[in-house]
Amino acid sequence: MQPVWFPQDLAEDQSTKQVNKEPPATNLNYEPIQTAGFANWIGQDLDEFEKAYGQPEESMTSGFSFTINRYEVDDGLLEVNTKDKRIKSIKYLGENNDDIEPFKFGMTMDELSKITMVYPNFTIDYHDQSIDLELEEDDMNYRPLIAFDNGSFAILFFEQTQGESRLYAVDYLDSETLVKLAPYTVANDEVPYYKQERDVHWNKIDQFKKRQTSRLIQLLRQKNDKPAFSLDSQLQASSEDLLNTFDKDKEDILMTERLQELQRFEESEPGTFILNDTEMSDLLAELKDPSVSGHLELPVYDPSFSVLTLYSTPVLKEQLMRADDASLAVAFSKENVLILWKELESQAEESESH
Repeated sequence: MQPVWFPQDLAEDQSTKQVNKEPPATNLNYEPIQTAGFANWIGQDLDEFEKAYGQPEESMTSGFSFTINRYEVDDGLLEVNTKDKRIKSIKYLGENNDDIEPFKFGMTMDELSKITMVYPNFTIDYHDQSIDLELEEDDMNYRPLIAFDNGSFAILFFEQTQGESRLYAVDYLDSETLVKLAPYTVANDEVPYYKQERDVHWNKIDQFKKRQTSRLIQLLRQKNDKPAFSLDSQLQASSEDLLNTFDKDKEDILMTERLQELQRFEESEPGTFILNDTEMSDLLAELKDPSVSGHLELPVYDPSFSVLTLYSTPVLKEQLMRADDASLAVAFSKENVLILWKELESQAEESESH
């Protein structure tokens, strides 16, 4: 057999190919932008904030180690969460763009891209722990996260407006609030989380959060030129009964796998648990009223934050902004919330006639 001689430049070709196969770096670290607007107040003393914005209309402990302070704003929302009188987060929905510089209400994602990149990954240093957050596609399109150079963050809430998403609200928050709310996928196995306080009046807290939720939903409908939801005392009683039923008889509503999933959330796994359509139908079955639909979610520590998130989720926004006349009811049980909608009888009868 004769030896086969390969070209002498083969080694160079292989070396070149090997270099070309190395993937480009994709772990792009986020870059903070200059602190502006409400971001300057994060970590500051509440008394100083109130010198500029006045006293709150209402204040209530959340039951989870922070206090919610609501301030009067014309046709808008201004809520400040505090812990030991230090500002932890500021939620704002209004008309004054100076408070949210360099952003502007109504701006598009294209306009945002001229200010900063929208990053898919964030590593948050919290005490002695590094926590990795991952933004999914919907997060980047409707709830992007922005970092400031003073260590604070902002979640920008975008809504679908005539096929294009536009900024309608902003939540400024510190790293602890961001990590504990867990609005994005958390890659870590163990993360800090909110714990229920002892010796608090949960009935008062639940009533306060119910009002918060209803008020913000009605405000968003007003801004969309939709009629306000009517309030139905019978539907309200049903919402409280159904939430109590779920608390006591989860096994009758959830399959084994979903029950185990819920238990992981209740044992501090970050994220949100939401009843799917089948589970919600099972929960509503005892009402025997097809005109009632609902949304059950947990854990909800900050009701206004949760409503803003629902509104920036296209499928859920349709329910919040439904065109037909309907009644609204909201029930809270600590960190669990149930929202019910009931189609008005005139609408239901018309649907049946067709």
